[in-house]
Amino acid sequence: MARRTREVPLSAAKKLSRQLPKLSPLLREGFRSLWSDKQCDAWSRRAKPADVLRQAQEWLTIAATALSKEDCADVPYSKQRLAWLAELTVALEGEVAGAPRPDVVTIRQARDAAFDESRQLRARLRSRMELLVGGDEERGAALAIANKGDVMTALAHLVELLGRWRRDARLRLLADEAGLDESMLLRAEGSGKLLEDAELQVVSVATLPAHAPVGGRVLRELRALQLAFTAAREEGLKVPALKVLKPLQPELPLPHGGEGRGEG
Repeated sequence: MARRTREVPLSAAKKLSRQLPKLSPLLREGFRSLWSDKQCDAWSRRAKPADVLRQAQEWLTIAATALSKEDCADVPYSKQRLAWLAELTVALEGEVAGAPRPDVVTIRQARDAAFDESRQLRARLRSRMELLVGGDEERGAALAIANKGDVMTALAHLVELLGRWRRDARLRLLADEAGLDESMLLRAEGSGKLLEDAELQVVSVATLPAHAPVGGRVLRELRALQLAFTAAREEGLKVPALKVLKPLQPELPLPHGGEGRGEG
């Protein structure tokens, strides 16, 4: 009997992302606009992502419990904003675990799809253009040369060669009969350009810093949560103190310097 794989428990951030109110695109963009990527990138260099993640998981649990109580309705930090912090923390989890960023995954998937289409079109053009060679050795040699190299290069050369062949009236008729009409030529040309653009996108995201700016954005949002809870306590609301992990105390200093400092 096969052994059952034990499920990994969900983190606080992932649990809260399912439980808290869903953010509208406009509200999410509003929260994001509070700090620029450049500002968050600067803060990402001030603390280790693992420390920021640990602090965020702890404070998310504390804050969610506090905000669920009726006497904390006036805390200047909403459940919607806590949902934003949970979303950011989930993204940071992936980065700390070494998982690629969602935008990188999307770009790579687009590149892979473009590559598959171009590879198939290259094979289609080569096999059908062979039907137009006949006993013409010069034409056969030109086809062999055009088909050399990587997918993107070969596809571009095949498109160029087919375009030249189609200038001959007899070859154009034979090409149309073989399914190598003008629409196929345009499709292959477009596929090659799409693959080229996708490859450039992959190269561009590969140069981005691994943890910027999510770690810094989480840290800035933790600071906002800390200030909101401090203000609530000063107003007399019964909210818990947010204890700061020792590695983050320089980045999350509490007003008045004492309450809420942890030993972590």
